Amino acid sequence: MLAIVLLSGMAMSEADSPIAIEIHDGNGYASFTNRLHPGNRIGYRFHEHTPMIWGEIPENPADAGIEPKKIAQSEKAFARKRGVKSFSLDIGDMEWVKQRWTYYLAPVDDGVELLWMVETLDSGLNRYYGVQQCFRMGGVTNQEWRRAIAETPAFSEFDLWNVTEKDKAVKTSLTQVMRNGQWATLPAVPETVGARTPSGLVFDKERTGGNLDAMKEVGPYRAIMLDPIDNGLIARTDSGKTWVCGIYWEGASHVTDHHPADCLHAIVNIGGIPPHAKRAIRGKIYWFKGSPDDLAAHWRRDFRESMHEPSAACISSRS
Repeated sequence: MLAIVLLSGMAMSEADSPIAIEIHDGNGYASFTNRLHPGNRIGYRFHEHTPMIWGEIPENPADAGIEPKKIAQSEKAFARKRGVKSFSLDIGDMEWVKQRWTYYLAPVDDGVELLWMVETLDSGLNRYYGVQQCFRMGGVTNQEWRRAIAETPAFSEFDLWNVTEKDKAVKTSLTQVMRNGQWATLPAVPETVGARTPSGLVFDKERTGGNLDAMKEVGPYRAIMLDPIDNGLIARTDSGKTWVCGIYWEGASHVTDHHPADCLHAIVNIGGIPPHAKRAIRGKIYWFKGSPDDLAAHWRRDFRESMHEPSAACISSRS
């Protein structure tokens, strides 16, 4: 069961941010446009597939490190951002613990700042409760129903491989992650590939008893796990390397690159919450004219604490 509630924030002038946010009522998607990069529309899916679950459920707020004042302040401050929109879902079926999510999305000069509020009901969430978030960049050659959410030819690997490089044996990848302090390109292959962040490495070692060879594929699309990465930032550039976009969530355990949907995924750990409690998770979508190195600089500015706490728990509180 999935119920959706939309709320609108304070109006803002177009001069404040080049990014416009559209929530698609009733189907759990959003689309973003950037007036400085016309002809492109990036999509986002808030809820998909099934969770990855591991570990115990905290019994009380103290076990979960809950700080009520911090979470209340975090949500209140974010809800007051200029131009913010919020989007709420009630989740619960055979494969999901009943819970309520509220997303806040605030357009800024280099993308969209995100806050994801997770509220548990009568049942808490296990210490690891991995949920996939989908950042879509389909091009003009994707299926029509996909293009209704995302039509982003500048960042589309699908277009590049099926049009410009149709007759080339070796394709070009536009997707990059950070490994050993440097940008690394994910291979240009039709199979879903990805990598573990430091926290994902910890959880997967626990889940396999230290034998990662027993878990070579992870997530709903069975992404082939490559060498571990430094953090959960995953990015795309355009073929001319003049524009960059990407997504980062605190608590991301894995990232993946998926075709033919032409999307990037962040698998985010929202778990470690006792019953009747909340967690606030910060994230950001980036989209601006610049290089991957510029993106890394923006990310360091926005999430400096994440550089030193790769597996840190997100802020939690009793509701």
